[in-house]
Amino acid sequence: MKTRNIIIIVVVALIGVVGYTLFNNKKEMNEKATAIPEEFAIPVQTATVGAKTISNGLTATGEFKGWEEVMLVAESQGSIQNLQVEEGQKIRKGQIIARVDAVSLSSQLSSAQSAFAKAEKDVARYERLLEVGAVSQSALEDIRIQRENARANIAQINQQLSFTVVKSPIDGVVNNLMVEETSFVMPGNDIAEIVQIDRLKIVVNIAENNLSKIKEGQQVSVKTDVYPLETFQGMVSNISVKADVSRKFQVTIEVDNTQENQLRAGLFAEVNFDALKINEQDAMVIPREAIVGSLQNPSVYIVKDSTVTLQKINAGAVIDGDVVVLDGLQNGQQIVTKGIINLTEGTKIKIINNK
Repeated sequence: MKTRNIIIIVVVALIGVVGYTLFNNKKEMNEKATAIPEEFAIPVQTATVGAKTISNGLTATGEFKGWEEVMLVAESQGSIQNLQVEEGQKIRKGQIIARVDAVSLSSQLSSAQSAFAKAEKDVARYERLLEVGAVSQSALEDIRIQRENARANIAQINQQLSFTVVKSPIDGVVNNLMVEETSFVMPGNDIAEIVQIDRLKIVVNIAENNLSKIKEGQQVSVKTDVYPLETFQGMVSNISVKADVSRKFQVTIEVDNTQENQLRAGLFAEVNFDALKINEQDAMVIPREAIVGSLQNPSVYIVKDSTVTLQKINAGAVIDGDVVVLDGLQNGQQIVTKGIINLTEGTKIKIINNK
């Protein structure tokens, strides 16, 4: 009897424990079901709308070229008898570069001079014979024609002889030699490339809407990647009078290269046509990455309290990664620059700008 009572008490206790546990679990589940979910805040980075001094000047890119670049070609047939320069050598206008073998032409010149001397004597003899009636006037004219032909032949051979001496038409540097001594050349064969580097030029293409910012004689500044800390001075020397098929004009910039010829033809160049900063002005700008949509129909997210509002703006030019704002924002407003893809109107945000 006593054992039975103990069993009953244990069973009742277990039923009570199970019931209490079920009650607590149901209460906890009800509390979770009725709890208000916490809203998740999107992490973003922001920037402040502000004024910045910008330039409406013009920048264009091109490459340095020799003011004159000449390829000397052979004008006479023969072997290179004497090569008088080396690659990299500075030369003057009129300096002899090479001589082509002229033995054959020299022999022809001697024969032509002999023929002319004979023709001179024949003309003198025929003139005396004409005075005594021994020859006709027409015979004298024929011999005079022979003399002029001999004279013309001498002039032609002398010209061909001048072609055997290759001279530089400009001051410059021998950039490349295409022949060696004893090389055989034909008329038209390349002999040497001469580049004038005491003056260099940069040719850039400028769109018609920017042409009003440029004039001949205008001073410009030039930078190159080879000397990133130096700025070189140049001058607009020529503006083409006719546009190409893409409605662009060729503008030639002259750059003196007197500092031990440190600039070289072929270097990349960036030309700033606003060297005197005559076109600077203050403008409201924002980072380009803050723009939602295209620059033709731009918007930005403005931070208000802990949420964002999408605001349409009127955008101007893009300068050095910044967009000029013409209308729609005020200085001091905070706009979202990173995390935009996750945002919609009214989204709760958390600002995590790098400090």
